[in-house]
Amino acid sequence: MASQLSVWRFRVLHGLVGVLFVLVAYQLFQLCVIRRPSLLAQAEKQHNLKIEIPPVRGPILDRDGKELATSLKVPSVYAVPRILDASEKKKLAAVLAKTLGANEAEIFKRLEKDKSFVWIKRRVSFEEAEKIRHLNQPAVGLLEEYKRFYPQGDLLSHILGFVNVDNHGLEGIEKALDRELMGQPGRRYTKRDALGREVKAFEMKAVPAINGKRVYLTIDQYLQYVTERALDRAYKTWRAKGAMAVMMEADTGRILAMANRPTYDANKPGESNADSRRNRVVTDMYEPGSIFKIVAFSGVLQEGKAALEDEFFCENGNYRYYGGRILHDVHPYGTLAFPEILIKSSNIGTVKVAALLDQDVFYRYIQAFGFTRKTGIDLPGEATGFIRPPAQWSKTSPFNIPIGHETLVTLLQMAGAFDVIANGGELVTPYVIARIEDEAGVTLYEKKPVMRERVISEETAKTMREMMTQVVERGTGTNARIEGIPVAGKTGTAQKVLPGGRGYSHDTFIGSFIGFAPSDAPKIVMAVMLDDPRPSYYGGTVAAPVFKEAVEAALYTMGYVPKNASLFNGLAPGPRKVPANPPKPQ
Repeated sequence: MASQLSVWRFRVLHGLVGVLFVLVAYQLFQLCVIRRPSLLAQAEKQHNLKIEIPPVRGPILDRDGKELATSLKVPSVYAVPRILDASEKKKLAAVLAKTLGANEAEIFKRLEKDKSFVWIKRRVSFEEAEKIRHLNQPAVGLLEEYKRFYPQGDLLSHILGFVNVDNHGLEGIEKALDRELMGQPGRRYTKRDALGREVKAFEMKAVPAINGKRVYLTIDQYLQYVTERALDRAYKTWRAKGAMAVMMEADTGRILAMANRPTYDANKPGESNADSRRNRVVTDMYEPGSIFKIVAFSGVLQEGKAALEDEFFCENGNYRYYGGRILHDVHPYGTLAFPEILIKSSNIGTVKVAALLDQDVFYRYIQAFGFTRKTGIDLPGEATGFIRPPAQWSKTSPFNIPIGHETLVTLLQMAGAFDVIANGGELVTPYVIARIEDEAGVTLYEKKPVMRERVISEETAKTMREMMTQVVERGTGTNARIEGIPVAGKTGTAQKVLPGGRGYSHDTFIGSFIGFAPSDAPKIVMAVMLDDPRPSYYGGTVAAPVFKEAVEAALYTMGYVPKNASLFNGLAPGPRKVPANPPKPQ
């Protein structure tokens, strides 16, 4: 009986061992054959670590190589939640929140994730980083990242723009050339332990990052400073709602300075509003007023419809036209010669001069001077402007458009129109990006001046320059005079349109001045505009002095030393060497 039981037990045990062996063999077959690829992939994912090497964002420099935007290494705080239990996470969140001045609930939410790496706070101060080191917490560490830095603060902020926390450009040059400035990230392949920590000794391969390109602008940092200083003074003195200015080389279209008020610090864009960050020079459209008169005078001269000795009756300041409406001049004038109408800025005389051109011809000159289309500047957000074609004009349009009403333009378009007269009659494409280089200094892109088309003849341009010189010498622009250097220009004082287009306001204005110097051989064109200045609003009073201060400094750096050079008190960098044969526009 005992032997029979032993045999039964043996057979049961043998069977169980056989089944177990089959199960183990099946499991081994599954692990080694069926699930091998997925398990290997999972193991590789757990132990092999690919770390991205961020590239250094390329610098932005002025035309002389002075840094306007650069990148600096700063510490960032991270944590390894996987090695912490629930109670440790709660305590650590409280400590980190106090140390970094951050939200405790937000930090705890990140620590709750079952991950081997989470960001706690990016780009902290060096004081905060030192506090983190003193915590001696194995689950918390520091990594170095690059942070965009603008050494000049709010200087040129509207052209430079700014970047987000991931170093992607959001405005200005930073946005327009984001791909070139970003570069390409590298990669480092290494191993990590069971706790997710890197084992640097097991690094297998590294692909270095390609840093961003170096961008040179046409901007002159010193002239930008002078322009912003002068514009800021006028903006505050006249309590304007906004102000803008742009300075460019007459022959090439290179932008030397561009400024806006209000402004913001590109290092702290989050502390500003969208209105302060808008580059008004290229984005804002407005009715220009009297500075627009150059189009009618240039067109009439070019078409041979009037001569300098021709005279026009200016109705003693009150001109009754369509529907009993009355066109006024600031000062009553009787009969004025053709140049005197521009010099004294007579609205009535200008309307009569413009009437010598057929409406289609006049509109053709409006378009030829660069209005109703973009200038083509290499900055984002440029507005087109708007002026209705003659087929859509009302009965009053021929009396409004020649004096700068019923027109929407940008300040950059107006500067380009004046540049046509300054450079001898050709429309130039303005630009701010001079060239792009790689890290080795190899030029990858270089912008050349481009003449878009001829608008008026050199003879007509010369006549207009002579007339506009008299505007500054004895007309409405005397505040723009520079001692020892001839200056040409035109003032503008335009009534602002009432909300809803219900006519024109009698107490809100736009004051502007645009000119160039030296007027006998123009080198610099500059446009200045103040939005709703108070108590004075005349362009010759509020805008012309800004032109004078900035252009005088610009000419001095080019070697045109005015008689009163002591005015600079040693602030100017001194005359700059100008090439004997500068490159000709193509």
